[in-house]
Amino acid sequence: MFGKLFKHEFLATWRTLATVAGVIYLVSCTLLLPVVFNVPLFGSGALVLALIGFASLTAVVPILLAIHYWRTMYGGPGYLTHSLPVRGGVIYAAKVTYAALTTLVASVVGLGSAFALPVLAFRIHSAGFVDEVWTGLKTQLGTIPLAPMLAALLAYYAVEYVIYLSAITIGTRGALGRLGAGGVVIALVATYFLLQLTAAIALFVIPLGLRITGPHIGSVAWEFMGLDVFSGTQPTVIGIGWLPVVVIIAIVAVVIAIRSVERHTSLV
Repeated sequence: MFGKLFKHEFLATWRTLATVAGVIYLVSCTLLLPVVFNVPLFGSGALVLALIGFASLTAVVPILLAIHYWRTMYGGPGYLTHSLPVRGGVIYAAKVTYAALTTLVASVVGLGSAFALPVLAFRIHSAGFVDEVWTGLKTQLGTIPLAPMLAALLAYYAVEYVIYLSAITIGTRGALGRLGAGGVVIALVATYFLLQLTAAIALFVIPLGLRITGPHIGSVAWEFMGLDVFSGTQPTVIGIGWLPVVVIIAIVAVVIAIRSVERHTSLV
């Protein structure tokens, strides 16, 4: 049943997501034309707008999916959703899994496009300049473990999104539930500040990080990040203690959300 619900989520959202993504790409690619033809004055401004357009996919898609989650769980269509002969936890799992995976794909595509397409546009008339800049970047970034850092950030983004979807469910029960959509907004805002605070604290108090200097660069280090970063000294370890903390918060949020869906959701 999970697979059927997952498929239904795709069928219910793909047209909207494809339309919005298509409009974003059409506008952003059009803004790259002054860059392609090296139009003075307009090129730099259009490039900035194009970058914002491509990157906006990372925000627009999760917002649309969060609205879809709220509508189909607690809006008008929610009556049909909760009348299905399926446990609420399965419905929740299908919706959250689909939304998190789709958001992750949209983020990779959006950020990848924001980097790759402008570079291709520049290469049409300034291949030598682009190659020179790229060589410089590789020299500067060659010692930084980008792959594990990007993987950790993407994992954090996906897990964080699951927490926010769970917060929507938690915001519909108890005192918050009596506030309607306002309760959901309060739950989301409170979740945001909770995540920022715990991530900032865990960054320095949990001995877990990635080495960014030395012969073992890119390896996991069971060390504190330290406070050198505030004194202008380059740290030897970048803390990633926030990642396991966020995972723990996500597990707690998911358990509470499933319990809420199965025991506190009413069609009346």
